[in-house]
Amino acid sequence: MTKKDTAVLRAMEGVAKAIGYIIRWDSGPFRGGRCTLGGRELIILNRLHPTEVHLGVLARILRDAPLAEISMRKAMRKRVESVIRQHSSE
Repeated sequence: MTKKDTAVLRAMEGVAKAIGYIIRWDSGPFRGGRCTLGGRELIILNRLHPTEVHLGVLARILRDAPLAEISMRKAMRKRVESVIRQHSSE
């Protein structure tokens, strides 16, 4: 995991939170993903998996997110958009 990967992961978490998701980190026999619990939208990330898996999970969920409406630095926006494009075919 590089510092850039960690920064992009944090930025993607911020985007998810900004559009109403609650992020939970947990351990167990699961890959991670989105679910609704008690009317709340959650994203569950498996802390045992590498950052690349977390980026993929978030990219698939945020594929249609209104990134233009989320405040972030231009360079970070480009990185986030690149990660989403990279994982959009999975």
